[in-house]
Amino acid sequence: LLVILSLGSNNFVSHSSTLELSFLTSLTRCRKLRVLGLEHNLLNGTIPVSIGNFSTSLEELYVNRNGIMGTIPHEVGNLSSLFLLSLFANDLTGSIPTAIAHLQKLQGLFLGDNYIRGSIPTEFCHLRKLNMLLLGRNQFFGPMPACLGNVSSLRHLNLSGNKLSSSIPETLSNLKDLLEFDVSSNSLSGDLPSGLGSLTVALIINLSVNQFSGNISPTIGGLQNLVELSLAHNTLQGYIPETFRSLISLVTLDLSHNNLSGVIPKSLEALSQLRYFNISFNKLSGEIPSGGPFENFTSQSFASNEALCGLTQFGVPQCRAAYPSRTTQKVVIISILSAISLTILVMVVFYVLIRCRKGKKVPPKKDVQPLVHQRITYQELFKATNGFAESNLIGSGSFGSVFKGVLSGGMVVAVKVFKLHLEKALRSFETECEVLRNIRHQNLTKVITSCSNLEFKALVLEYMPNGSLEDLLYSYDHCLDIKQRLDIMIDVACAIDYLHHADYMFDVEYGLGGLVSTSSDVYSYGIMLMETFTRTKPTDEIFARGMTLRLWVKESLPNEVIKVVDMDLLRQGEEHLTKDVRCLTSIMELALECTKEPAEE
Repeated sequence: LLVILSLGSNNFVSHSSTLELSFLTSLTRCRKLRVLGLEHNLLNGTIPVSIGNFSTSLEELYVNRNGIMGTIPHEVGNLSSLFLLSLFANDLTGSIPTAIAHLQKLQGLFLGDNYIRGSIPTEFCHLRKLNMLLLGRNQFFGPMPACLGNVSSLRHLNLSGNKLSSSIPETLSNLKDLLEFDVSSNSLSGDLPSGLGSLTVALIINLSVNQFSGNISPTIGGLQNLVELSLAHNTLQGYIPETFRSLISLVTLDLSHNNLSGVIPKSLEALSQLRYFNISFNKLSGEIPSGGPFENFTSQSFASNEALCGLTQFGVPQCRAAYPSRTTQKVVIISILSAISLTILVMVVFYVLIRCRKGKKVPPKKDVQPLVHQRITYQELFKATNGFAESNLIGSGSFGSVFKGVLSGGMVVAVKVFKLHLEKALRSFETECEVLRNIRHQNLTKVITSCSNLEFKALVLEYMPNGSLEDLLYSYDHCLDIKQRLDIMIDVACAIDYLHHADYMFDVEYGLGGLVSTSSDVYSYGIMLMETFTRTKPTDEIFARGMTLRLWVKESLPNEVIKVVDMDLLRQGEEHLTKDVRCLTSIMELALECTKEPAEE
């Protein structure tokens, strides 16, 4: 009698005349079958309703990574002895059948990496033996069922990469045996639940890429078994809790891309297991700790904060002397206020004098000399980029290539190397040196220094550790919503406006004829708007035989913009959908205005 049938990791295909995996019907005659393993094959069909005819002796069913399509049949609820069902990494659609509640012995349900939609069924709450519920990277929406907190047997809960909204229910604190909790890359909001501190055996907590706000609860510091904590890409405020010094097992801590302020607690030096630490893109200030695990961290961990200082390897200014006493502080504050008052008075007097001298020509002031940047040699750049190795290549364009490099002091930089055989590249290098040494804008990359000789010319720029808009836009791990994409494009517009008002122009690859001008910048911005909200490159293979990104967008207006925009931007519900479509239509109309040809104006 057949008890175990394991056919996994082969190249089996289904030759059925229909899409149904009809061979499963034949297997239902094996009345003693307990384990059926079909994982990692090429079955590419649908699960037949006859799956419900398997004997009640079937305990484990593995059909993951097979290209399985269609929905999960309601009849799966007949498999009353099943304790493990693995269907992850397929092309399943539809919703989870309510009959899942009949699987009272189910311990593991793996449905990740599919296209399953709908709300997370409350039927899961009736599965009292459920140990692992992995639903990541599907299309579930709505709130997390509060009743999941009553499934006390849960040890692994992964709901990441969906479209869940609302807040995390406080009932989560009831899951005393939970080891892994991952709800990253959703649209969850509100304060972090105070009950997180009750998950005392938790190893992994990942709440990144959501819309959580408020402060980080100090109770999290009591999770001494925690190995990974990620709260990145939210809008959290307040301080990093001092209680984090008690996270003695922590290996990964990511608090980047929030609004945290205050100092980095020096007590974090005691976290001897910490290997990855990221608090970049916050509003932190003060001295960066330098002992313990901090000895191995680089500037990427601390980029884009308010006023951090410390060792040069962190890419921040050196700290000044220790803080003075309160009495000294009062004296300093009074002195500063006095100096400011005096400065304002002098400026007012100076202004009045100028107004009084209407008929006199005032000799022009000499330009303020630009900052003197540190010198750097070709050998240093060669070493920093590992010989300009291809593994360090960040990107390339018409005039040169950009490499990632690490200077001897530990600072991570981007090195833009120009192609000397191109005359335009030489002119571009001279222009960029002239322009970039004087620009000061929060949305423009800072120039650190340059390296120039007869055979080599390069600019050393501030390194952007989080990659480019392209990385985020086409990533499978993140999904930028409408607001995030609008914020990015507004920042780009502000930078372009700054350059134009300062009489600086930059070269573009989307411009008309490669001309550097205000009109070409605006044209490029319009194309960038289209790509950002359609998630389609201008060079995509769909654009052939005269069709372009601009024409594609133009033909969708005013009533069919939904056919071209990124579907991930459209929220569920008629009210939300109407607002989103109206917003996206306005954005596309603006993009078309930016890209008008002279003949259209």
